[in-house]
Amino acid sequence: MDSLNETSMTNDTTEISYDNTLEHPVLHFTPEGFVHGLHAFIALAMLLGLPGNILVVLVHRKITTPTATDWVVFYLAVCDIASLAVCGPSYMLITSKVWNNFMPSFFCSLHFMIMHTCYIASTSLITASAVIRRSVMITNQEPISARKSKLFGAISILLAIGLGSPSFVLNKNSPSGYCYYDQQKAQLQTIVYGVYLLIILISNVVTCVCYLNIIPKFRNAARVAPTGLGNINDAFIRTRQAARKATICLALVFVVFLFTQAVPLIFVIIVNASNHNVGVTMSTLIFLLTRLYFINNFANPLIYLSINSRFRNRARSLFQRSGNNSNITTIASR
Repeated sequence: MDSLNETSMTNDTTEISYDNTLEHPVLHFTPEGFVHGLHAFIALAMLLGLPGNILVVLVHRKITTPTATDWVVFYLAVCDIASLAVCGPSYMLITSKVWNNFMPSFFCSLHFMIMHTCYIASTSLITASAVIRRSVMITNQEPISARKSKLFGAISILLAIGLGSPSFVLNKNSPSGYCYYDQQKAQLQTIVYGVYLLIILISNVVTCVCYLNIIPKFRNAARVAPTGLGNINDAFIRTRQAARKATICLALVFVVFLFTQAVPLIFVIIVNASNHNVGVTMSTLIFLLTRLYFINNFANPLIYLSINSRFRNRARSLFQRSGNNSNITTIASR
C-alpha cells in the first residue's frame, strides 16, 4: 500500500512539473500547424540571421581603421550568431518533442547559459552604443577610442558569461522531458533573475536617456560650417549626415531589442519570481513572447543594409573583391 502511495505521489510530482513548463501547453493544447508555424519562424530567423550577422563580421574585418561604434556592432553580431546557432536548433528540438530522446541535461543548461549570456552582453553593448552615439552627435567625437571599445566588448561578453553561468545549476531536463527551470531551486532562480532584471532596467533607462538627449541635435545634423570654406563645408555636411544615419540605425536596433527582448523578458522574470500558476493561455503567450527575441537576432543586419549606406558600400565591395579574386584564380588556372 505504501509502495502504491509513493508511486502515486511520484506521478503527481511529475505531472505538476510537466504542467508548469511553458512548453507543455504549446505542445499538447495547440494545433499541430501552430507548432509547425513556430518552427518555420525560427528557421526563417536562422536563414536570415546567420548569413546576415556573418556578413557584419566579415565587413568589420575589412575595415582598416574601425571606430568605437564599429566594435560594438561587431560584438552584437557575434552575440546574435551564437544565439541563433545554439538556441534556434534547441528550441526546435524541444517543440518537436524529441529533446529528451537523445539530449542530456547538460545541453539544456548550455542552452539557457548561451541565451542569458547573449542577452546580457547585447544589453550592455546596446547601452554602450547609445552612449557613444550621444557623444558623437553632441561633441562630434566618440568618447572612447576604438581600442578601448574593443576591450569593453570583450569584457562585457566575459562578464555576461559569468552572469549566465548559474544556468548550469538552475536549468536541466525536467522529469516530464522538457528543458526548463529546476523547480527545487526557485529561491536561487529568483535572486539570479532579480540581478538580470536590475541590469535590464538600468541599461535600458540609460539607453533611453541617451537617445532622448540626441533628438534635439538632429535638427542641427545638417548645419553647415562657416561660409566661404568650400570643400570643408561639404565634408562637414557629409560627416554629420553619416553620423546622423548611423545614430538612427543604432536607435532602431535598440527599439527592436526593447520590444522583442527586454519587455518580454521583464514580464517573464516577474511571472517566474511570483511562482504563480498562470494557466494554459498565459503560459502559451509567455512562450511566444520569449521567442520574439529571434526577431532581434536577424533584424540588425537588415537595419544596417536598409539605412546605413556605408555598410552597404562595404558589403558590396566585399563581394566585388571576392568576385575579382575568383576571376583571377580562374585565369591563373588556365
